[in-house]
This record gives sequence, structure tokens and C-alpha cells, in this order.
Amino acid sequence: MSITGLVRTIVGDCRMRATRWALALRVRLRNPTLFSDPTVIWDYGYRDVDAIKLGQNVRVLAFTEVLVQRRSKYSPHEGGLVLGDGVIISTGTNIRAAGGIIRIGDLTGIGQQCTLVASNHKIEPGVPRFHTPWDETRYGVEIGGNVWVGAGCVILPGARIGDNAVIAAGSVVTGEVPAGQLWGGVPAKYIKTIE
Repeated sequence: MSITGLVRTIVGDCRMRATRWALALRVRLRNPTLFSDPTVIWDYGYRDVDAIKLGQNVRVLAFTEVLVQRRSKYSPHEGGLVLGDGVIISTGTNIRAAGGIIRIGDLTGIGQQCTLVASNHKIEPGVPRFHTPWDETRYGVEIGGNVWVGAGCVILPGARIGDNAVIAAGSVVTGEVPAGQLWGGVPAKYIKTIE
């Protein structure tokens, strides 16, 4: 590698780190009770900071990535992230709040290595997968209060999880989970009523 190429690489890396630091700082300054580990990536458009609404005492742990896009060329639906009071997002979680709003109620915990996706591309024959518009029939994620989402779960667009529910580790939620029930599996199915 040439000296010029090395300098470009270093400058590009420094610019990316500075941008990520500034975006994280803006979120922390707007939410003084937020605990956000320094490794958390807050990825949003500069004007989209208002699409992030956090309650009191929210905790976002290490190596989590939070992407929020209010507008997208793939969907007419507004994206956003709304976290209630006392929400805990555990390590390594990936939140994609574009093309729909992800809402998580008070005192809910999202386990390690989970993925929450507000919208997804349609599958159309002969069209490159990431160049199709997003599915207009399934978008957004709603998770109630006092919910426990176990480690390694995937919560897909259109999922609705009621208050006091528990999602077993490693599950994939695609639809409606009633309040007070334990669901698990791929796709997640009813296991038992817990309240």
C-alpha cells in the first residue's frame, strides 16, 4: 500500500469514528438518564435525531447498533425508535428502525444478540434482493411493557408482543403474541400462559 493510500485509510477511519462519536453524544445529551456504552453505534441522519424518543433510565449495552431512518426511498412509512422507561437493550443487539417504528414499552428487556427489524424488502423474481421496495403489508414492531425477549431472538416487521409476555431464547417472532404468554421457536408459537 502506498503512503497516500495509507493516509486516506487513516483519515477515513478517523472521520467515521468522529461521526459516530458525535451522533452518540447528541443522543446522550438529549437523554441525560440514558446509559449508552461507548461501543454502541447510533446511526441516524443528522435531522433524524427527533425520531429517537427515549424514556427515563434506558440502558443500551456494549456492541449494540441502532439504525434509525425517518425517511427511506424504499418505503412511504416513517421510521423511528421509541423506548419506554427502564428499557434494557443487551449486548450485541441490532435495531433497524427504518420504514416503520419500533416501540418498546416500560421495563422491557431485550436479551443479548437480538435483532429487531421494522421493515423488509419484498421478494420479486429477477430483481436484485436489495433493490425492491419494502413490504407495505408488514412494517413496524410493537413490544409491550414488562416483556422479556430472550437472547438471540429475531423480531420481524409486523410483530406485536403484548405486555408481560416472554419470548424464549433463539425465537423468531413474525406476528402477534398475546399479553402474558410464553412463546418460542422458529417461527415462535404458543407454549403456555404465564399470567
